Amino acid sequence: MEMKICPSVLACDMLHLEDEIKKAEKAGADIFHLDVMDGVYVPNMSFGFDVIKKIGTVTDLPLDVHMMTVQPWKYFDVLAAAGTWNVTFHLNLLDEAGTRQALKDIHSLGMKAALSVKPKESADLLLPYYDLMDMALVMTVEPGFGGQKFMEDMLPKVGAIRAAAGKDFPVQIDGGIGLGTAGKAAAAGASMFVVGTASFGAPDMAKAVADIRSEAEAAFVY
Repeated sequence: MEMKICPSVLACDMLHLEDEIKKAEKAGADIFHLDVMDGVYVPNMSFGFDVIKKIGTVTDLPLDVHMMTVQPWKYFDVLAAAGTWNVTFHLNLLDEAGTRQALKDIHSLGMKAALSVKPKESADLLLPYYDLMDMALVMTVEPGFGGQKFMEDMLPKVGAIRAAAGKDFPVQIDGGIGLGTAGKAAAAGASMFVVGTASFGAPDMAKAVADIRSEAEAAFVY
């Protein structure tokens, strides 16, 4: 399975956003990860949909949007219009029927759909939805802020997800990912790595991306 490096735009220099996007492209990034936070579902706030749309005008890489908002479904059409590739939202916002419908709505707009599991949530909560999910996101920090310490005890969730959904099901990992932690996540079965400060904050981003990818490839067990 190919390892995908997903730099988190939240960690870039927002005063030089286009330059940062181009730098990440040249460094070998596969996917851009964009955290949309409303200050309600999580205590922090980030950027809005106009920023996502602008990013889409300067890159052809997929835009992976993680919605940390109380009503993400209100914005699915806006995300589609902005060129979003995948939308991830959280489990505890709707009942099962509502969550399934939201996943269907994302697909109907031509985007991929995913659900996120926070540190205090069990991977078993995803069981009713795998038939409608294109990937799962396992949080290895509490959502809402960058630069937190990696929670290694979250990694068994990755194996549980692949056991339930199949070995080819992509699991994305987000939180404290860099050299040392990427290998641990890959050994657990993750194949998509959201990298924040370890990518945009690295002295040599291309080397950082290449090193993280190599570590993940060496550790991944299919």
